[in-house]
Amino acid sequence: MNQNIENITVHYLWEEKGYHCGPEVTFCPELTKNGVRMQITVHESNPKRVMAEHFQPVHLDSCVEWFVNFSPETSDRYFNFEGNANGVMNVAYRKDRHEFQTMTVEDVESLHIRTKIEEMVWTVEYEVPFELMEKYVPGFVRADEMTIKANFYKCGDETEFPHFGVWKKVETPEPDFHRPEYFGEVVLKRSH
Repeated sequence: MNQNIENITVHYLWEEKGYHCGPEVTFCPELTKNGVRMQITVHESNPKRVMAEHFQPVHLDSCVEWFVNFSPETSDRYFNFEGNANGVMNVAYRKDRHEFQTMTVEDVESLHIRTKIEEMVWTVEYEVPFELMEKYVPGFVRADEMTIKANFYKCGDETEFPHFGVWKKVETPEPDFHRPEYFGEVVLKRSH
């Protein structure tokens, strides 16, 4: 399964809790010579985007998230990349929801985040550089093919219609994205 070709889409869960279906969203990770580029497209008009500074709780806005372990063979920790349509990110390197290492503003700026908002769609694009992975992940090795473990999310905890979408099903009674046991495997291959 090469996710460079086949986009990743999310499905909305926890609707029995009164949450509504969310917008169509696709994630497209791509392995490059410098790192892993992520392009996310959200079919949503007028996304809520109150948060304006990095490390604010962007999950309260219309938010796209990617939790990823770039080296599952050497580490059980993962990065959480959470962003809104302003290009504001909340990121950390984590063992779980409670135990994590906060990243720096320079780390976030190294992603070179770009966003575009149109009438019915918004996009966010950034690249996680290999240098950032090497800084945090013990034993990380650059390669032209990577098998990572990840889950991809779309949420909006305080939007007009709160919603919680996932790529790989999370079997918890309440929305909880910090569950690496539900991450799926993604194979990334660099095209030359």
